[in-house]
Amino acid sequence: MKADKDFRRGVIVLLIIAILVLVRGYYRTKLDWLQLPEGATGFLGTRIVANDICWNHCVVEKVVRYEQGLDEFREYLKEHNSHEQLEGVNVCPFDVLDDMGHYCYDNLKEPRQSEVREDGVEKYIIMEYWVYGARGKSQWRLVDE
Repeated sequence: MKADKDFRRGVIVLLIIAILVLVRGYYRTKLDWLQLPEGATGFLGTRIVANDICWNHCVVEKVVRYEQGLDEFREYLKEHNSHEQLEGVNVCPFDVLDDMGHYCYDNLKEPRQSEVREDGVEKYIIMEYWVYGARGKSQWRLVDE
């Protein structure tokens, strides 16, 4: 009896973990599914971070290097991706601070900062996707929700 009960609890826990991994994985790869312009390369890997203060405010971040800069990048995303794909997606300069700012320029170690500085910080762009909550007005938003 006790073994069956423990087994059922174990299965339930594994199912919950699997569901959380699958749901988080969808949001993590949402940025990876966007149609990016030719020549845009990932500078830092895609990562998902929960806010320390309010855990359900999660943001997915990805830094992309693009020669033509932010304005061209934004226009390309708007033209080649649907409204649904761009919901909740922000695109902003790499050297802009924000409250989650894990991938901002100031948080990089010195070797990476000098690499970005030599190449030109205007070529680096942060793509953000807010998973839950914290979607207030932003000047970097691609579509109005």
